[in-house]
Amino acid sequence: MRIVAFTILALGLAACAPAPAPVETGRFGALRVCPGSVANAPATDRTRQVRGFEPIAEIGGASLLRAPVDGCVSSGFGPRRGGAGSFHEGLDLYTGAPRTIVAGGDGVVEFIGSRRGYGRTVVIRHNARTQTRYAHLSSYARNLREGGRVRRGDPIGRTGDTGNATAVHLHYEFLIRGRAVDPLTAGR
Repeated sequence: MRIVAFTILALGLAACAPAPAPVETGRFGALRVCPGSVANAPATDRTRQVRGFEPIAEIGGASLLRAPVDGCVSSGFGPRRGGAGSFHEGLDLYTGAPRTIVAGGDGVVEFIGSRRGYGRTVVIRHNARTQTRYAHLSSYARNLREGGRVRRGDPIGRTGDTGNATAVHLHYEFLIRGRAVDPLTAGR
């Protein structure tokens, strides 16, 4: 059974494309940039795999996934042209169709609801100074509640295109003391 699962996972890591079912990458040690022109894309190798990607960030005692959904990077953190603004405060992970989003780390759900521009949103507090924000969700996990505890890897919802999104994806933010930082480089 393990060999079959490993073989399926290895085959799935081959590429990430804007297709109905992008490959699983973020939680398994690799992350790719989507094909085509990507606003403020992180540095990649010739296969479009993000250079130096580490799946887990250690930030002030919080252990957080850098990519909590299986997808590819469709917009990086930082300045960009067009879109929802000139500075992008998160990482966009394109999934093509709704896919399960998991909690980036252990914590308490602080907010579930709609926020202007973000659409359906979840905010999780991981410690006194660290939060993660998940935006543009199509739906929330059935048992997710404000004030409820989550563990890293627990399903919290599914990707979507709510708010000002133009495609089905997750907008993911690391917030340190209320300020957005790059999920791909935080904690290094």
